[in-house]
Amino acid sequence: MSLRCLFVVQGEGRGHLTQAMALRHMLQDAGHQVAEVVVGKSDNQAVPTFFREAFEAPVTNIESPGFVSDDADRSVRPWATLRRMLGRTPTFWHSLDTLDAAVDRRDPDVVVNFFEPLMGLYAVTHSPSVPVVAVAHQYMFLHPDYRFPAGRWGRRWAARAFARLTAWGASRRLALSLYPAPDRPRDTLTVLPPLLRPGVFRQPQGENEPFFLVYILNSGYANEVVRWHEQNPGVRLHCFWDRPDAAPVEAYDETLTFHQLDDEKFLRLMARCRGLVSTAGFESIAEAMYLGTPVQAVPVAGHYEQRCNAVDAVRAGAGVCSTQFNIGRLRTALGRGAEQRGRFRRWVRRGRCQFVRELEAAVREFPAEPTPPLPMEDRILETA
Repeated sequence: MSLRCLFVVQGEGRGHLTQAMALRHMLQDAGHQVAEVVVGKSDNQAVPTFFREAFEAPVTNIESPGFVSDDADRSVRPWATLRRMLGRTPTFWHSLDTLDAAVDRRDPDVVVNFFEPLMGLYAVTHSPSVPVVAVAHQYMFLHPDYRFPAGRWGRRWAARAFARLTAWGASRRLALSLYPAPDRPRDTLTVLPPLLRPGVFRQPQGENEPFFLVYILNSGYANEVVRWHEQNPGVRLHCFWDRPDAAPVEAYDETLTFHQLDDEKFLRLMARCRGLVSTAGFESIAEAMYLGTPVQAVPVAGHYEQRCNAVDAVRAGAGVCSTQFNIGRLRTALGRGAEQRGRFRRWVRRGRCQFVRELEAAVREFPAEPTPPLPMEDRILETA
């Protein structure tokens, strides 16, 4: 049976977007189709062109909660983020209506949610009559083997509660991981390798060139990169950012070049560079590990999930983590990527066929009658 899928994607950064692109190829190869993609973005962001072009299906935007950065666009402000989310509640209700219209319009066999929180709220308010499969690395937060950074119990609790919210009503939660871990059937939690784009597997091997690659989620970190570069002008850097008003390519000088986000160019350079310095997005770390490129992970200040990603990357042997774009620290990680590349590649390849099987099983096993939503007091207790 050919499945008709609806994708709902949290569009902040690039990780969930590229995961959706990867799964779309797997589904297509298996004879299934993606009927529509709904992308949640905050009001100051646009869906990248490379993502729209990757789908033959329509791509619909909805307004979704997003982080609020400081004035320098360097760190996340948690309380300002919460206030903004509460203040935009009417807008998010409208987004839920748009999402409901997409479900009615496409009548999918399965909804695949890439960590979009509004899909969790939709499950609470609308009780979908089709199975929902939630896919994200953040579901590893719910696994007992996951190791959080020391301290910050409040943020740990919040990260776990938010992960549960995004997967509310999901019949399966697929936790993407940098290393194998046992499944948790009683928690509907299956551990799978990262969802890497087909372009990663097409990159040549052994073509190292004398430059470092930099990726910054928040453009405010560009000044930090420039300061390090001016102290080390002989080190060639290619830096990718997501600054809306930037030109496709801006040469700062002969050895520092800024590039607007372009996934194919980014992959080509990652396969050839000596090392990657990046804000601690899961997908960039996973791609670098597959290519054997050592990583320096720099979590965005105040972004607890990125702090978790950085610690997890070190645990997986990807490289080092730091609090600043001091690219000199990456030199201590050179050679580490090759040590774990073979093991990580086997883990990725072994799990690729399982993604489609999980979606097919979710449709096959879904009950004919949807489960009624829990009373509000029970929802609060279970989320905690």
